[in-house]
Amino acid sequence: MKVPSSVSLRSLCVEEGDSVEEGDVLAYLDLTSVLTAMNELQTELEELDSDIAEAARETLSTVVKSTVTGRVKAIYCQNGDSVLSAMYEHGALLTISLDGYMAVDVPAKAVLEGDPLTVTLSDGSTYSGIAGERKGETIAVLVTDDKPLLGDEAIVTNGEGQELGRGLLYIHQPLNVTGYAGTVSRLSVTENAPVTKNRVLLYLSDTVYTANYDALLQQRAQLEEELNELISLYKLGVIRAPLSGKVSSITEEQETVEGAETPAEWTFAVLQPQEKMIVSASIDESNILAVELGQTASITISSISEDPFSGQVTSIEKTGTSSSGVTRYAVEVTLDRTEKMLPNMSATVAIRIEGVDDALLLPEAAVTKTRQSAYVYTSVNETTGELEGMAEVKTGLTGGGYVEITEGLQEGDTVYYTEKQANDFNSFMGGFNGGMPGSSGNGGNRPGTGSGGNSGGGSGNSGRRRNGGQP
Repeated sequence: MKVPSSVSLRSLCVEEGDSVEEGDVLAYLDLTSVLTAMNELQTELEELDSDIAEAARETLSTVVKSTVTGRVKAIYCQNGDSVLSAMYEHGALLTISLDGYMAVDVPAKAVLEGDPLTVTLSDGSTYSGIAGERKGETIAVLVTDDKPLLGDEAIVTNGEGQELGRGLLYIHQPLNVTGYAGTVSRLSVTENAPVTKNRVLLYLSDTVYTANYDALLQQRAQLEEELNELISLYKLGVIRAPLSGKVSSITEEQETVEGAETPAEWTFAVLQPQEKMIVSASIDESNILAVELGQTASITISSISEDPFSGQVTSIEKTGTSSSGVTRYAVEVTLDRTEKMLPNMSATVAIRIEGVDDALLLPEAAVTKTRQSAYVYTSVNETTGELEGMAEVKTGLTGGGYVEITEGLQEGDTVYYTEKQANDFNSFMGGFNGGMPGSSGNGGNRPGTGSGGNSGGGSGNSGRRRNGGQP
C-alpha cells in the first residue's frame, strides 16, 4: 500500500498481523500535506507549460536534401508514407550511388583486377564492365550505375564470350538517406536520377513539433496523472484496503536516506491476500527446460499434513544463479491457501512433467538400449547362465528407476537381466517384488532382491502401475 512521497499519514488504523476486509480503512491522511503537494505540482505544471510554449516554436525541416553528389538508385517511400514506417521497414528513405558504379560478384579464379569484361542484364542489354577489387574468393565486376537497376540479374563474360559468373547487381558505394519524423508529401526525384549536393530529394509534412516538444508533453501528462491522484486522495481523506488479507508489515513514517534520491512513492503497509499462497522452488538446470507454465504441481507442507496440496506453475525465472558449477532457476507454484498455512513455512514441490496412467513398467536395468532400438531377454540358459531370447521392445517415459514399455511385452511376461552388485558380499538388487536371496521375482510393483554370484541375475514379471513414468 503506497502513497506519494509528498504525502504524510495522520494516523494508522491497523497493526501488523491484523486481518482486514476489502474496503476497511487502513489510514487517515494528513490533508495539509496533500494540499501542499498539490500546490507544488501545480507550480511544476505552469513552469512546464512555458517550456512547452518555447518548444512549440521549434520546428523540423520540411525538406530532405542530398548531402552528396551521386545517383538515386532506390526509393523506399511514396507520397503519404510515414517516415518512421519507411525507416522501420527498409532502414532508409532513399539510397544514392556515390561512385557511379553498380557491381556484381563473380568467382575470382579466372579474372584479374582491371580485366575488361562484358555484363549482360536480364533484358538483353549489355554494358562494358571492369574487374574491380578482389574479396576473398570473389571479385566485384563494376558497371555504370546509369540505367542498370538494383537487384537486376547480370551475366559476366570475357572477351571470348565465356561466362565467368552471374549474380544480382548491387550498389558499389551506397549512401542511405534517413529521417525520423513527418509524412512524405512529395518526392522530387526519381530512380536513376542524378543528384547534386543540397538537392531537395523529398518534401515532408506533419513536422510541426520536435522530439523535445513530444517529450515535454509526455512529462506534462505524467504530472497531470499525479495531480489527479492527489485530488482523489484529498477528497477521500483515507486509504482503504483494496482486498481482504492480513497486514504483514507497517511503516508509520517515510524512511529517508541522506544523499539518496527521494522515491516517487513510499510504502506504509503490506497486505497479504488470504486466498492464494506461493511456493518458490529451486530447479536444477538439467530439468528447467521441461518445466512449463500451467503444469500441475504437488506441494507437501510437512508441518501441516503429509497429504500433498495441488498447485500450478505460475512463474519461471529465466536468469538462474550458479553455485559450485551448477545453475538453478526459481520457479513459483501457486496454490489455494488453507487456514493453517503461514508465510515462510518449508514446503516440498514435485512438478509432474509428463505422465502415463496404467503404464506397463520394467526396471531400467532390465532394458538394454542401443542408438536404434531397445531389447530385453526372455529366457536364460540353465547350463551356462547366459541370457537368451532377445526381444525388441519400444519404450516410453522413464523415471524412478523404471521404464515404460509401450510395445513388445504384455503384463505377466517374464524377462531376465543381470543385477548390479550392491556391496562386497555379492548382494544384488533386481527384479520385481522379489523374495529372499536366491529366489526369483513374481511380478508386482515393488523392487525386490535376488542373488546369483558376481554375475548373478534376477527375473521379474512386468507389472502395471498407475501414473507410471512420472519423473
